[in-house]
Amino acid sequence: MSKELMTFEAFRDEVFAQAKAEGFTDYELYYSAGNGFSIKVLKGEISEYKNSSTEGIGFRGTYEGKMGYACSEKLSADIIAPLLANAKANAGIIEEEEVEKLYPGDSEYPEVSSYNPTLNETDAEQKIQWALEMEKYAMSLDPRMKLADMCTILTSEANTAIANSYGLDLSQRYNMATAYIYARAEENGVTKSGLEIWQGRDFADFDYKALAQKAVDKAVSQLGAKSIPTGEYPVIFDPKTATDILGTFIRPFLAEAGQKGFSLLNKDRIGETIAAPNVTIRDDGFTDLSLFNSSFDAEGVASQNKAVIENGVLKTLLYNTKSAEKDGVKSTGNAEKHGIGGVIGTSCTNFYIVPGETPVEELMASTEKGVLITSLAGLHSGANSVSGDFSFSADGFLIENGKKVHPVEQITIAGNFFEMLKNITTIANDLHFHTTIGSPSILVGGLKIAGL
Repeated sequence: MSKELMTFEAFRDEVFAQAKAEGFTDYELYYSAGNGFSIKVLKGEISEYKNSSTEGIGFRGTYEGKMGYACSEKLSADIIAPLLANAKANAGIIEEEEVEKLYPGDSEYPEVSSYNPTLNETDAEQKIQWALEMEKYAMSLDPRMKLADMCTILTSEANTAIANSYGLDLSQRYNMATAYIYARAEENGVTKSGLEIWQGRDFADFDYKALAQKAVDKAVSQLGAKSIPTGEYPVIFDPKTATDILGTFIRPFLAEAGQKGFSLLNKDRIGETIAAPNVTIRDDGFTDLSLFNSSFDAEGVASQNKAVIENGVLKTLLYNTKSAEKDGVKSTGNAEKHGIGGVIGTSCTNFYIVPGETPVEELMASTEKGVLITSLAGLHSGANSVSGDFSFSADGFLIENGKKVHPVEQITIAGNFFEMLKNITTIANDLHFHTTIGSPSILVGGLKIAGL
């Protein structure tokens, strides 16, 4: 049998024909292909250079009433028979009561812009030059700078397609550029660091000097940090740390987590007030606020924009088709698939706290004595996604009379995520996304801080 590689379309047609003949009652192919380039420099030299590409398919189909999965990293005629045999074998060992079903498709899908062909016009030499200049510029900004680590420029491109026996036939192309720098400054034998990241689809928007300046400013600003007395303080989380916390507690909003007893949130709590009235959290599959947009999810359900929490009230959980059927609702377009071999799960799309109208300067000015948190550590080990309890190591600044007094280190901030949602007093207007999670700065009325 031929080992010649096939196009996805030719491979799909042959797999579907053989799957039908083998007794599968319905079937689907999930195709993923991509390529990536990255350059990293250190001390004026290239420390890492990568140029990679991947391609693969995931098959799932219903055999004797159960769903079976299989995958392959190549598309050729000779792997079709073992692919289907593996799917049959996997279907036979599935013991879940709920039957997983394929999705026939929607009548309409949103149009999204997730690919910029001009991004590919920037050659490797230019990316290398930017990385070298970014490192050199960062080191020139302050005499306390000791190292500009991880000066990296990378680009990535991906193609995704889903097709099934019900006629579903979807595809999407995506690309992005990322740059980051990790600045390290030293004073009196103490080193502090600052990480800054830029992401976009047009290098015309990339300013390596501005990125380096932010990273250096962040590192230098933490020099001379000291702890503060233990107590309860009003706390401002900047966009990065607010996003870190929100991302840590995504799981409670996944319907399947509640159905399995791994979340305090479930369908019975829809309509209940679970946050302060000024808090609205959205999950938008497509939005101008984020670069991570898609017209469909991993099952082929059309992407949707929806309020998860609106004015403090829980409006919906996040569903794939399986969890939605269990709760008697429609999928919210939140199915995910971790790689071609992954099974269908649930995840957010663009999950974010809707910004308020308060400038971040006013947020600071309104704080008589509190703490601005700019860095968190132990996000996973220090969080219980079921109870909502958390305890994180943190850095930041002490605020008195609306102004930064001195940088703060060696503190631990503790609380409960669900209680924190109810205690958010002010939301700033400085929304920032990190990948698919976003938040502006938020002021929380009081949290326990362990310090001196």
